Amino acid sequence: MIREALFHHANSEWGYVADRRALSLRFRAAKDDALAIELVEYNRFHDYRLRRSHPMVKIGSDALFAYYQATFVPANYGCIYYFRIVEHDDVWYYGEYGLQREEPVRMGAYEMPRIQDCDRFDAPEWMQDAIFYQIFPDRFCRIGAAEPGLQPWGEKPTWYHVYGGNFAGIESKIPHLVALGVNAVYMTPISLSPSCHRYDTTDYLAIDPRLGTEAEFKRLVDAFHQAGIRIVLDAVFNHCGSGFFAFQDVLKNQEKSIYKDWFLIDSFPIAMVKDKTYQTFASEMHMPKLNSADPGVQDYLIGVGKHYIERFGIDGWRLDVADEVDSVFWRRFRKELKKLKPELAIIGEVWHNSDYYLRGDQFDAVQNYQFYEIVGDYFLRRKTTLDTFRDRLTHLSMMYPENVSRALLNQIDSHDVPRAKTQANNNVKWLKMAILFQFAYIGMPCVYYGSEIGMEGGYDPDNRRTMDWRRETWDEDLLAFYARLSDWRKADGRLRRGSFSILPHPSLFIFERSLDGRTVRIVMNHQDHAERYACEGVDHLVGAYDWIKIDFDR
Repeated sequence: MIREALFHHANSEWGYVADRRALSLRFRAAKDDALAIELVEYNRFHDYRLRRSHPMVKIGSDALFAYYQATFVPANYGCIYYFRIVEHDDVWYYGEYGLQREEPVRMGAYEMPRIQDCDRFDAPEWMQDAIFYQIFPDRFCRIGAAEPGLQPWGEKPTWYHVYGGNFAGIESKIPHLVALGVNAVYMTPISLSPSCHRYDTTDYLAIDPRLGTEAEFKRLVDAFHQAGIRIVLDAVFNHCGSGFFAFQDVLKNQEKSIYKDWFLIDSFPIAMVKDKTYQTFASEMHMPKLNSADPGVQDYLIGVGKHYIERFGIDGWRLDVADEVDSVFWRRFRKELKKLKPELAIIGEVWHNSDYYLRGDQFDAVQNYQFYEIVGDYFLRRKTTLDTFRDRLTHLSMMYPENVSRALLNQIDSHDVPRAKTQANNNVKWLKMAILFQFAYIGMPCVYYGSEIGMEGGYDPDNRRTMDWRRETWDEDLLAFYARLSDWRKADGRLRRGSFSILPHPSLFIFERSLDGRTVRIVMNHQDHAERYACEGVDHLVGAYDWIKIDFDR
């Protein structure tokens, strides 16, 4: 037994509240060690000799480690626990003090004294059923005559081109989304801004008139809801645009401005120059960073969050650059907006491990960019081997509690990365493999506008081309593939709420989703040749870049 590999940490993704009564506990050991591991629990207010044992099940492994898990209902709403490790006839115990020969009692064991509602991660129920579609409003659809200064629809974009996509255009294409199987939309910013992307907000409470009026937006939200589609807007609370009234006041009045504490200013005087003395998003001098720890900023931004819920009935916020914003603010934001709308979705843009934000007190989900990287490297960019892909997926699944993973937003492309088809070097077979896994994996799949018809595009701004509504240019087979996967996911609860596990195989990628005694096994062949797969006495031929599904009752 490799002792250095042993690990557990209470009250984290290694030990968490699974539901109102149950706990899930995980333990790590070396990948190749042959161990039998039991979770032993007892109640500190009763006789320590009264113990219950729960066998731990191996749920996965990566290049170095094996991971074990037990989910159980404690005898008395909480417990003290430790791990019993058996290697052949050798018995060890693992608790807060590490590996030892004696059974831990009280202080030497771990403790989760009581399951509290506040300790349970509880994203809105509808998120597990969501199939998202991301819309970049300026580039999706334009209804009406082109205003002066707009670029011709379909022209290759630059950083600064504006095409005039609007609410009327989006509303006109709701039937397209319904046919695709979409039931949630994530829309990038709509507030007043000078740019095409609108991440440099001038007025948070005003809708950009290039998109339409408030009445038109309310009509769009209502039309989405009538079609069974929820809408999530983009909240740009890390920074504003240089035209924002508070920043303009600071530029004018400098240290005497009543808004000087709304921004992170290193020294006065400030000016919009290359060697600026105020903090910004990246190095963009026209995007000053808001001081989200300031009470005035917090009051204002929470007011913005409430405004779009109360006035228009939106269903969620996607939080731009969320990991650069004060966490005390996010906790307050969640508390106050959830009072207003308990089923509101709060989705953070965090590109790396986001466990800190997903403990039930800040976000309901994040954009799962680890998923983007892992899936893209294997299926689209062909940079990693099957073994590396499986190892990284296992590592990702251990990064979060299972109930958190079911709410993560899984994208294979977006407005911040190249389009999936371009990543795949236009190989549609590779692309379909990635899409299949996206829809069959644990979490919420999200389709970037136009990817369903085979649109291409490199890095920004090329990935933000206008939607091509000329039907004759579409990849109809790809569109139908998306729609079939949406139908399958909606019809099969295992894909939305089931557990996820990877099965070993030398050359095929095999995984299962299980729920209520029913399992679907999916066998994927991401190779240039067909391969046979024997299962339950039946020999299956899996074609190159093809897949099969097998159902079990067990």
